[in-house]
Amino acid sequence: MASSVGTLGFVGTGTIAAAMIEGLALSGSEPIIVSPRNAGIAADLAARFPNVTIAADNQAVVDASDMVVLSVRPQIADEVLRPLHFRADQHVLSLIATISLDYLHEVTAPAATVTRAVPLPPVARGQGPTAMFPPNAAVKALYDRLGTAIELGDESEFDVFSSVTATMGAYFAFAHTIAAWMVDEGVDTGRAHAFTAQLLEGLGTASRATPGRDFAELADEHQTRGGINEQVFRAITRDGVLPELDAALDGVLARLRAGRGIKD
Repeated sequence: MASSVGTLGFVGTGTIAAAMIEGLALSGSEPIIVSPRNAGIAADLAARFPNVTIAADNQAVVDASDMVVLSVRPQIADEVLRPLHFRADQHVLSLIATISLDYLHEVTAPAATVTRAVPLPPVARGQGPTAMFPPNAAVKALYDRLGTAIELGDESEFDVFSSVTATMGAYFAFAHTIAAWMVDEGVDTGRAHAFTAQLLEGLGTASRATPGRDFAELADEHQTRGGINEQVFRAITRDGVLPELDAALDGVLARLRAGRGIKD
């Protein structure tokens, strides 16, 4: 299924951009132009998908694209974006978490439309929830191909969704802690990994399998009073949440909003 956005160009080809490109290439045939900044990833994508080509530089990406996807690290965003020349008929889609919509309008002028989004690696498999702001039909259709698009009408709310995407590494560290503990207790590494992965995958489907129950209810249902699940739950939580994670998310949200000049 082709999208209505025309030619897609990616300025920056990191992990998230590569995941999005893979998902799009598997679900459609629109031309995709990538920058050569990360040569290894760009070459791999171009070799795997016939509709992906590598541009000479970032300006060549912009020149050839109807929708320009910005996917560079926030620390270098200004030096990469300010030299670029955009067209008034272009749609700019930014995947840069800490860069505000106001800044993007300024640096990509005279581009007519600018949208922010926070896709996650599972979009490569068509399984990613993607928050986007402001609502836009073309971008929604794009991300519905890659999972589920969540349109938001407020940039402060978008900051909250962006903050939650910062938990990916912690999730896998949680899994690693379980598997590593099993290995320390003498379990084979492969078996420990396989068991932990399937355990967490199964638990991850519980919410979809039991619509109407919130996560607190599921936590309660998955522990028996006086049992071993309750023992671990009480050891690492306070008032039903993980306090360190709660504080870490507060810190990420404050950082994102500070980048937009907002003090909590």
